[in-house]
Amino acid sequence: MKLRLDRVLQESYEADSVEEALACTPVSIEFEKPEKWTAPYPKYESGWWDSFLPPGSQTSKV
Repeated sequence: MKLRLDRVLQESYEADSVEEALACTPVSIEFEKPEKWTAPYPKYESGWWDSFLPPGSQTSKV
């Protein structure tokens, strides 16, 4: 996303539309899995955030 939280709180936006703000170049973020996961919660997997994005926002529009 092209909006930073501090700019959102100040209501200072560089994007002219929601579509432009959500436009992105898809990136695959992969990390090595540790041999032993010691945190008290399940490890996040790549792409967990996709379900929170609006339909069509995962493709580059800008």
